Amino acid sequence: MSTERKAAVWGAAFAALLASACGSGATSPSASSMSAGQWSGTTAQGASIEFTVSSDEIVKTITVGYNFNGCVGTQTFKDLSVPTALDVVCIPGPCSGPVSNYRAFSYLSGSPLRPNTSINGLFLPSARAQGLVSFSDFPGCGTAAGVQWTATRR
Repeated sequence: MSTERKAAVWGAAFAALLASACGSGATSPSASSMSAGQWSGTTAQGASIEFTVSSDEIVKTITVGYNFNGCVGTQTFKDLSVPTALDVVCIPGPCSGPVSNYRAFSYLSGSPLRPNTSINGLFLPSARAQGLVSFSDFPGCGTAAGVQWTATRR
């Protein structure tokens, strides 16, 4: 299985895991305030992740650090227009009512056939977010797929 396909599978599996974990009767937060704001957190590699979501629920910037296979650095993606989407896909479906009101986003830098970074996130109650980031085919470093991250709204 290709690295890109593995990253996509990790993202889908993570979204399904979160959807099933969050579907245990949690109350549904207001969609208008779910994701907007400045977010900061840490990846499982010990690197930082920060992103900005506009008041109209659009991811505008993402900065994510990496530390794998001897490679350390930071990537910044600016001037983005990545919508946060309602209705997390539940596998198996259908989603329970509260889960369908959560917001999520997915971003892929570059081409799936070249070195790239993919970032998936889910916004949770209490100003929390979590997700996965994958760094694929970095020259001299290889791939780190399915790196978990958590963040809180500042």
